[in-house]
Amino acid sequence: MATNRAGIRDIRERMQQLYLYDLYAFRPELKPLAAVLYPYETINCFFVGIHRQKRKLVVVTHYRILIIESTFSKPAQIIEIRREAVQNPSYTKRFFTSSISFETEEEEFKFSLVSRRVLELFVWAVNQPLPLRQD
Repeated sequence: MATNRAGIRDIRERMQQLYLYDLYAFRPELKPLAAVLYPYETINCFFVGIHRQKRKLVVVTHYRILIIESTFSKPAQIIEIRREAVQNPSYTKRFFTSSISFETEEEEFKFSLVSRRVLELFVWAVNQPLPLRQD
């Protein structure tokens, strides 16, 4: 991305395409997200949930899952998980306490208090075919 400002604008446009702009457009995690996205990397899902007692933004792209924790006093902490390492993506839909979970070989991730609007979108995004890599 050319500049951080252009990157945030691209991210917000993608949120509009996914009908998630009203939920996540002004999150403080968007600035660190714009800094780590690859050029032409397509975002398929956004959601915010609580993991280990902290609110985190989760972004699913074609290649990876990014978990971003941003606080005002510290630099953002970003966890990157390759999509091929994700196992058993699932969600639990409840009126106020919906959750999303998935596993890797090392750890299980469970996010609670997730918006009901993104549950099916997450499973769809994780189950998309992986793009072919040119090595």
